Amino acid sequence: MERVQHMTKSAIRRASQIEVNPQARRNLQELFVNFTLILICLLLIYIIVLLSS
Repeated sequence: MERVQHMTKSAIRRASQIEVNPQARRNLQELFVNFTLILICLLLIYIIVLLSS
């Protein structure tokens, strides 16, 4: 368990050192927002289908 925590911390440290230009960051944020919205919509559709049946 301790080894996993150490690997996770070092991976996070490496990832935070990577420089991301603002345009790429904005694109990633938009992608994440779109992905989240699609998931919410699918979940709502699933609930509606469950309730209607």
